[in-house]
Amino acid sequence: MSAEVALVYRVLPESVEVDIEKLKNAVVNKLAPKYKVDKVEVEDVGFGIKALRFFIRMPESDEYSSDEVEELLRSVEGVGSYELEYFSRLSF
Repeated sequence: MSAEVALVYRVLPESVEVDIEKLKNAVVNKLAPKYKVDKVEVEDVGFGIKALRFFIRMPESDEYSSDEVEELLRSVEGVGSYELEYFSRLSF
């Protein structure tokens, strides 16, 4: 079995008016089925703003890349910014 790569992205909405559940679903749907979203956490940032933390897994392969994940994140309406918080190779 080949190794996998784990990524954690923190995503902020473009404004406090963005429905965080709709944004979460839009991101998950945009990444699927190519990228596996294992978990999504909602974090209170303050002043009514919530951030989303996406735990993503992908095969270690030339067909998959964090650059592509970021392109997909940029293409989702309502995403204000994102940050790669964690990147690690998983092997068993």
